[in-house]
Amino acid sequence: MGLNGHKVLGVLVFSGLGVYSGVKFFEPLIVEQLRKDGNLRSDIPIPQFDENGDKIINGVDKSKEWKELHEKLIAKKD
Repeated sequence: MGLNGHKVLGVLVFSGLGVYSGVKFFEPLIVEQLRKDGNLRSDIPIPQFDENGDKIINGVDKSKEWKELHEKLIAKKD
């Protein structure tokens, strides 16, 4: 692969990473705004997000579980 091939590959990799990270960052913001405006479609499954913007998978809010574990460890330490 020549120099131009490496340049194209580099642009493709960084473009892909940019799109992926942009979607991961903006998805919770867009879903929340659509929900507030009442424009969220009900015929397709919409992912649920916690207050930190992390997805709630299978009804389990991992941020709450980590907080509870942290509180238990602090209480055990004392």
